[in-house]
Amino acid sequence: MLRTVGISLASGGAALLAAPVALPAVLLSIAGYAVVAGSVATAVSQAVVADGLAEAKSKEADAQQ
Repeated sequence: MLRTVGISLASGGAALLAAPVALPAVLLSIAGYAVVAGSVATAVSQAVVADGLAEAKSKEADAQQ
């Protein structure tokens, strides 16, 4: 869920930054913050998933012993 929100924020912000029309500076600033926030949210979500997988594999290995 968090990854989906992060990807949406990042891609929406990037679309605004790459728009072929002139946008107000405030909107471009907000779009930049959205890209950063979306990227951070996606990275945190991915780190939590990777950590959970590593922990599950560790528990599985302990159970087999």
